[in-house]
Amino acid sequence: GSGVNGTVHGQIDIVHDGKIGKAARFAAGSYIDLDGPSWADTPRDGMSVLAWVHVDSLAGDHAIFNARAADDTWLIHPEIRGGDGNFRWLLRSEGGNTIFDVRAGSAADSEWIHYAGVYDSGDGAVLYINGVEEGVGPAGADVAGDWGKGARVGYNIDNARPFTGMMDDLNLWKRGLTQEEVEIIMEFGPLPQAVDPNGKAATTWASVKSR
Repeated sequence: GSGVNGTVHGQIDIVHDGKIGKAARFAAGSYIDLDGPSWADTPRDGMSVLAWVHVDSLAGDHAIFNARAADDTWLIHPEIRGGDGNFRWLLRSEGGNTIFDVRAGSAADSEWIHYAGVYDSGDGAVLYINGVEEGVGPAGADVAGDWGKGARVGYNIDNARPFTGMMDDLNLWKRGLTQEEVEIIMEFGPLPQAVDPNGKAATTWASVKSR
């Protein structure tokens, strides 16, 4: 709906045993290229990344989504951490300064888990796992807007940390969602418009759905 289309690289199959309808199964090393340099309207003062994830193994780290600046700075890191056994939510500002690096929760394989990393430059960062707050980060700078080296789903731009397993209803937002909004999306999926508790329409920025 946002006019942003990704290109599949490698083997990503649409399977019927998703969390909400169908899901995308990623073979190791497969990814969706979102053509980062072409994104003129990247999130700055807020961002949220949500997805249902179902990894095959915790033998390694699994990248959900990532973006890298033209100067090689890693900007956005939502991950399942096999080595640490937790989840990661990290954002950086201009110049490669880390705004926060939240590592929290208990990762697991072979089961559906809902990941939600949210950030607002005025309120700070929260990592929700299955709708429950697991970790927080400070407020502060805007997110760097330069995705010059690219943006991918399922595999880091340096061809590391392959997501291996299933992913369902990945959605990216240009603002930090509330916990109530995270719970609504977790239950019903990223509808074309989600409504916040005050009744204000909040249009999804981009989503990857395979129903």
